Amino acid sequence: MTIQIAPLAALLIVVGYAVGYSVFKYTARGHGAAGRGDLGASIASGATVATLLALLLAPGFGQPATPASPAPNPTSAATTR
Repeated sequence: MTIQIAPLAALLIVVGYAVGYSVFKYTARGHGAAGRGDLGASIASGATVATLLALLLAPGFGQPATPASPAPNPTSAATTR
């Protein structure tokens, strides 16, 4: 079985992961050497950034594409002379 992922979706996954990882590392550094990072904040920030990018870069991302109007049929227009 093959699963195809759109390039924009792959970009959102990578950016969300990078943001979540950086937040996790930042919170681990703030708690000291023995402290652990805040996993909940890192997941929430990664998901938030990915969602906002999806909304900003592609309105209607994930929605099925529907044509706005039917294609014009040039043969149906009768010319009068």
